[in-house]
Amino acid sequence: MNPADSAGDEQFPLPPSPAGRVRPTTHRLPLHLILFLATLGTTIVAGSLFHVDDSPPSDQWLDIALHPARWLPGIPYALSVLTILLAHELGHYFVCRFYQIPVSLPYFLPGLPILGTFGAFIRIRGSIPSRKALFDVGIAGPLAGFVVALPFILYGMSRSRIVLPSEAGDTEFLLGFPLLFLGILRWFFPHVPEGAVLNLSPYLSAAWVGMLATSLNLLPAGQLDGGHICYAISKRFHARLSRATLVGVILLGALHRAWLVWAVALLFLGERHPPLVDESEPLSPGRRTLAILALVIFLLSFMPVPIELLS
Repeated sequence: MNPADSAGDEQFPLPPSPAGRVRPTTHRLPLHLILFLATLGTTIVAGSLFHVDDSPPSDQWLDIALHPARWLPGIPYALSVLTILLAHELGHYFVCRFYQIPVSLPYFLPGLPILGTFGAFIRIRGSIPSRKALFDVGIAGPLAGFVVALPFILYGMSRSRIVLPSEAGDTEFLLGFPLLFLGILRWFFPHVPEGAVLNLSPYLSAAWVGMLATSLNLLPAGQLDGGHICYAISKRFHARLSRATLVGVILLGALHRAWLVWAVALLFLGERHPPLVDESEPLSPGRRTLAILALVIFLLSFMPVPIELLS
């Protein structure tokens, strides 16, 4: 074992070694389906609210929800969001299956507008055998979600349009853009007039949600995807970055109060990480290179102020 990893041992019981072939759990299949359909409904409503020419105020979401005839404009956004989120979770799922780690199917979380969803997650129901397996499980989701989001970004940017200040009406919120969006924006719209805004297409809005989910999951803390990657590199590295991330998120609360909510979530989730069956095998150089790629993806997708409410 690397001496750097001998410090900060967690107070988790040693997991048993995995044995036998793992089969996917199906007894909660109706719950997974219900949550998926509910999230499909809430994202359709969110898309209908914000992706029609005469978008109603967001407090009319219930009126939209009760009239299915008004859902049609929200379908492109809803299907795009669910595709990106599903790709992220299936990345985790299939790697878990490869390593015969017991894992649930994805749980989707419906939500109210602005976004229509609180994301999705899977539950790992067994021990993870090694650093290699933990790293692969942690990075597979962000990589899959990011790769699937890229064509939505490119196509969505091509379907978006620049709105001049004289044409822009009242809006309830502004979206912050990640670095990736800003770079692609300059490619599609090299000359943006002063004070103009970008009117996002449904596909670009969905990709924005994907970037938000990717950046939050790649925060190097606890049992987030970024935490899995850091723990696979070094237990001490994970412990230090988990604490530093919590402090950083609290400081970001000065820019946007939503970060304080995320700080509370990190406190609730905790900074500790369950031990692995075998923690002695170091990561290969190739996986350490992939860790740098994960950092690049985090920087490209991160938004210090994701949403600024104007009302």
